[in-house]
Amino acid sequence: MKSSHARRSKKASRATVAREELMRRREHPPEAPKPALRAQETSASPPADLERLMRQMREANERLIVAAVHAQNLSDEAHTEAAQAREEIDDLMSQMRGANERLAAGAAQAHTMAEEAREREEEYRRLSSRLLTLQDEERRRLALDLHDSTGQRLAALTMNLDVVGRASTALDERSRRALAESRSLAAQCSREVRTLAYLLHPPLLDEAGLLSAVRWYAEGFMKRSGIHVVMDLGEVGRLPGPIETALFRVVQEGLTNVHRHASTTTASIRLTATAGTVVLEIHDQGQGLRDTPTHRNDTLIPETLGVGIQGMRERIRQLGGTFDVEFTDQGTTVCVGVPLNTDSP
Repeated sequence: MKSSHARRSKKASRATVAREELMRRREHPPEAPKPALRAQETSASPPADLERLMRQMREANERLIVAAVHAQNLSDEAHTEAAQAREEIDDLMSQMRGANERLAAGAAQAHTMAEEAREREEEYRRLSSRLLTLQDEERRRLALDLHDSTGQRLAALTMNLDVVGRASTALDERSRRALAESRSLAAQCSREVRTLAYLLHPPLLDEAGLLSAVRWYAEGFMKRSGIHVVMDLGEVGRLPGPIETALFRVVQEGLTNVHRHASTTTASIRLTATAGTVVLEIHDQGQGLRDTPTHRNDTLIPETLGVGIQGMRERIRQLGGTFDVEFTDQGTTVCVGVPLNTDSP
């Protein structure tokens, strides 16, 4: 009994001491350390910082709203401009499609016209070739007619006049003079007809070839015109008939132009064959066609070259050759080159 009471008394005293200690601490609290005091002093600042942060957040939200509105306005404007740009692009694309269609139609028309031009050029070449062939045949026929028909009749006339002349004792003086004059005129006509026949188509061209025909023509040209012709004719041998005919016609036309236009006393002919090509050059030291407007845009004006030269150019072109006319201070040069392996037309 005593032992339990003692324990309760001891617990009660301990509780009393604890209450007293608590009361004493409440009445006289211990001083807080200085760091704790500074923490209490600084704890008063968070409301001001919070207010400042809230104000900054409101301002940031306002700026964000303004930026969003501005971005929306820009977006609307961008959409409007994009729609206008799409309309312009659609319009341009429509115009481009129309232009492409017109271009395609123009290209098709140009192609058709080019084809027609090529066909017409080919037809022109065929007609030109046929015309030149017919011209040569007509010249040959006329030459034969003049030589074999008219020439023979003139020769017979001359012989008859000679017969009458031998019996002229029965004629008076006036009649004898008329007979002599008639004999002279008949002989002159006979020579002119023979010359004309040879100029139309010299028999030497068919019988002896180009070299003999050129020499004969140049010698006759010197006698008729008084222009000295220097000939440098290489041994080219016999050439195909169309080539010999074409080159002889070039010699004829070239020397004729020298006589008509060059105002010179000398000319030269050079004929060579090298590397499968026969080359003919006709040169004079006169003025030729240089006093006339022969060029337009650095090209020769066809009208100034004459029908003869244009015909010769076409003839040489049909043989696959080249035909050039050069005007210099030293005179005029006609240069022709014809390949020897070209088939005759």
